[in-house]
Amino acid sequence: MSRPCLLKSSRPVFFTLLLAATLLAAVLPAWGQTVPQLQPLQTIEMAQLTRLDPTQKVPVISTIAIGPHGKQFATGGDDHLVRIWDVADREIVRRLTGHGDWVRDVVFSPDGLLLASAGNDRRIRLWNISSETPLFSVSVPNHAIHCLAFSPDGGLLGAAGFSDKVYLLATNSGKNKFELIAADADVRAIVFSPDGRFLAAAGRSGTIRIWDTADGRQVRDLAGHHRRVHALAYSADGKQLASAGDDRRVLLWDVADGRQQTSLPSRPGKVLSLVYCGPKRLATGGSDNIIRVWDTDKLSETGYLETGHLIGHTGSVATMAWEPQAKLLISGGFDTTVRVWRLSPQRTDSRVSRHEARRSLKQ
Repeated sequence: MSRPCLLKSSRPVFFTLLLAATLLAAVLPAWGQTVPQLQPLQTIEMAQLTRLDPTQKVPVISTIAIGPHGKQFATGGDDHLVRIWDVADREIVRRLTGHGDWVRDVVFSPDGLLLASAGNDRRIRLWNISSETPLFSVSVPNHAIHCLAFSPDGGLLGAAGFSDKVYLLATNSGKNKFELIAADADVRAIVFSPDGRFLAAAGRSGTIRIWDTADGRQVRDLAGHHRRVHALAYSADGKQLASAGDDRRVLLWDVADGRQQTSLPSRPGKVLSLVYCGPKRLATGGSDNIIRVWDTDKLSETGYLETGHLIGHTGSVATMAWEPQAKLLISGGFDTTVRVWRLSPQRTDSRVSRHEARRSLKQ
């Protein structure tokens, strides 16, 4: 009497297990294959600069710039060289020599035809990227240059460094149009607004000073940081200015009235670099070796990424650049590597997404 009862009660369980096994067989690949996954992020390549001989120093990457067409990017570092790379294959296509000390900054002109570089040798050089001879070289007395910026129309090149002077040079001649006075004697970041109307600069004191580029008039000072500012960036629409530095905070400012809109949550490391990488998206890098991508509305590390941040650098992330068409973020730093990140969702192989393709590039 009990046996038929047992078979009757087991029948639903049996068919449930059979249905589950059928569904698993349909969705799982054959042994040894991988499952395609939607990966919002992948490191598509890491380039490690190597020594030519055992006595040669591997360079720290202190600056990165991407050409406006996304085909080339440039790097500079403490080995005094400027390298121009091909984005597609990550090969070095040109080395620009002539600087006698650490290259602190490189920046492309808006049309992508020119590249400016400067550093500890107190020289600002302007290059045609198809040539290895500078168009002009301007010597700045008594102090190193730490940061550069082209105006959106390409007519002006801003330069500043270890003094309170900010220079606005005419790119067609190298002559100084304006000599502005910053809020302190150690300027670490300068940036033009997207419409070219304003120039912002900041450094040791933490105060951000903004000028009108038409006449050099000081517009306002923004006070909010308690320590040195290392990085400034305008949003693409020009409505927001982001700033960050040694106090580990990222402040967001309203450009129209100079009001501090908000502060992103502080993190363990000093913030050395930042860049807008899409609407309401801000990437920050610093001394904790991590790149974090923030949602500037939600004030949190965004779910746009699988993990909320980018891990891979083993040294401070000193510099970043963004290419909007290809959705590429390129970063570099004290670990002597250049990392290229794709921040657009795409189908990738789950094995590939967990593996960083590495290529050793000789200097």
